This record gives sequence, C-alpha cells and structure tokens, in this order.
Amino acid sequence: MKKNNNLTNYEKWLENNDLATNTILNYLQAIKLYGNKQLTTNKLRNYVKKNLENYQASSLYTKIKALTVYTRYKKIKIDWKKVLRLIPKYQYKLFPTLDILELERLKIVKFEQREWIYQRNNLILDFLFYTGVRISELINIKLTDYSDKTLKIHGKGNKVRFILVPNFLISKLTNPYSDIYLFTNRCGKPLTRITNLYKKNGKLETIQKQLGHSSLDTTMRYIHNDYDSFYNDYSKLWKNETILAK
Repeated sequence: MKKNNNLTNYEKWLENNDLATNTILNYLQAIKLYGNKQLTTNKLRNYVKKNLENYQASSLYTKIKALTVYTRYKKIKIDWKKVLRLIPKYQYKLFPTLDILELERLKIVKFEQREWIYQRNNLILDFLFYTGVRISELINIKLTDYSDKTLKIHGKGNKVRFILVPNFLISKLTNPYSDIYLFTNRCGKPLTRITNLYKKNGKLETIQKQLGHSSLDTTMRYIHNDYDSFYNDYSKLWKNETILAK
C-alpha cells in the first residue's frame, strides 16, 4: 500500500466532506497507528484485542470509529459488529472542575519571563473557564467574530454557535500583534493546538502531567465549568466574578 499517497488522497476526501480540521488530524493519526496491516474483519478484531490493555475503551472506540470512515473511503466491507463487540461498554466520566478561587491561584503563578505572554495566557485561561470553548475553537477566534456582547465560535463539524461574553472580558478582546486573530504569538501568527499553547510557561502542561493525561484536551475538561449550569445563571456569576477579576 502506498501509504503517503493514500493518506494524501484520503485527507482531501475528508476535507471535501467538510470535516473539522481536528477530526481530520485524528482520523489520519488513527490510520498511522494501525500501520500497514490489511483491513479485514479478523485483522481489526486482532487489533482491538491487542490494544484492550493499551487504551481505555472510549479511546479505542474513537480509533475504531476513525477506521470505519477509512474503510468506507476504501470501499472495504467489514463486519463491524464483530469488531465493536470486543470493546467494553463505557460511560463518559463526570470530571470535577476548577472553582473560581483555584482559577485565580493558577493565574497568579507566573512562569513567563515576558509580561505580555503572561497576560495573554491568563486571558486564555479566562476564556476557557468562562466561555467553555475548546482549545481548537479558542485558537481560531478572530477579532471580527465579536459583535454586541456575543462571540461567533466555529466548532466541530463546521458548526457555528454564538456565546455570550462576560463584560470584564469584552475590554480584553484586542491583540496588539494581530488585526485578525485574538490569540497569537509575538509575530502575529495564530497559535496551534499541536505546538502546545503552554509549552513555555507550563501551567496546563503541569496539570496535565500531574493528572496523567495524554492530551491537553482531557485537561481542558477539568477547567470548563458545567456549560448548562453556567448559562442558567450567567448574569449572577459574571457579576460576582467581575469583582474577583479586578
């Protein structure tokens, strides 16, 4: 199998089907992890059996889901019932979240040598905490996405939603290094999820290691407030937090 050519064509196929960038990256990674093995029902069953101890059921299911898309692209028939029945049923964990005081303590810790990086990273923490956006969504926020106290977010699957922005964050919707993106490096280039937003200051990376997470996306689930509860009483919450944020 000509791996590079196949993956390049597959990537274009995914893009033409309007899949989100992160979804495409995850699908391509799943194919690379599977390797050059043939895509047959028995091979896939052996792959699952081999990796039952290496991955949690939810992670393994995600990898298999990516392979189902790839076999559909390759027009390969697989008896997925025989494959999926090997993966134990699982229930998503309910993660505890950081409370307000813990967020403020986290922001006080300063690893950055440059003040503007310190301020930018704290703003990132505030956005993740108070709006519930994902990292992949946050790094793509454009200055033009804000209008009338709402922010347009381009989410997974090219879905667009509008979120309310608390007053104390509205005044911070500026970037001296870019006229396009809200969060960039000093050269005005947008941040990327792959290069680790916190590589130099270690804030979330430290938490990630302490919690044993393989991805910062998992860590993010710990610092997001419960989305429904947040919006049920957002005005009261923002009023209280404006005092703490000063």
